[in-house]
Amino acid sequence: MKLSSLKFVAAAALLSLSNLANAGLLLVEQYDDFWSSDVNTLIDYAENNNASTSAYWGEIDFTDDPAGFAGDIAGSNPWPSATDAGAIGTGHSVNQTFFARITGQFLTAADDDFFFRTFNDDGLFLYIDGELVINDPSLHPERRFEGTKFLTEGVHNIELYFFENGGEASLEFSIADSSRNFAHFNDANGPVTLVPEPTTLAILGLGLLGLISRNKRKN
Repeated sequence: MKLSSLKFVAAAALLSLSNLANAGLLLVEQYDDFWSSDVNTLIDYAENNNASTSAYWGEIDFTDDPAGFAGDIAGSNPWPSATDAGAIGTGHSVNQTFFARITGQFLTAADDDFFFRTFNDDGLFLYIDGELVINDPSLHPERRFEGTKFLTEGVHNIELYFFENGGEASLEFSIADSSRNFAHFNDANGPVTLVPEPTTLAILGLGLLGLISRNKRKN
């Protein structure tokens, strides 16, 4: 392969990777008909059972009561199981008793203090790089919670467990750096970039191999 062609392929790969990074997603796994205010019970259940539904989202903003849920950022979405069932409103059984595990990675461009904010009904547990930064083991109407953690430049892990047992089921999850301007994780103007999940990166790798193979045949 000519050097110029190799440079072109590498540039295309980097552009694709950049676009994929901007479109990174968090995995939302919903487990219906089970809940607990004990995070270890939720972790154990998720490790030993298949999720009822799962979906990838760039923004974590879910509710079964869009008219009543305030949150901090406009707009919201139905929970994955509600979407799957076509359920709307707080009265539907699929929105009454469940928990959700939300996992993924994000990239920080510089060392800084980062702030994590949730509006939730009912409770949740948020881990960043394995450290518990929001601990809310209670049943309650919508409330705001915040946690903070100093993060170095690089890739960091999210693991959030939300649980619901009756009434409104709502969660908004946002992030800010030391500016304290909160945004969704997939906000192009936000302080972090979501890292693509492994399947997306594998597809990118296969595409890059295909480009290289194609250029070899041409040359």
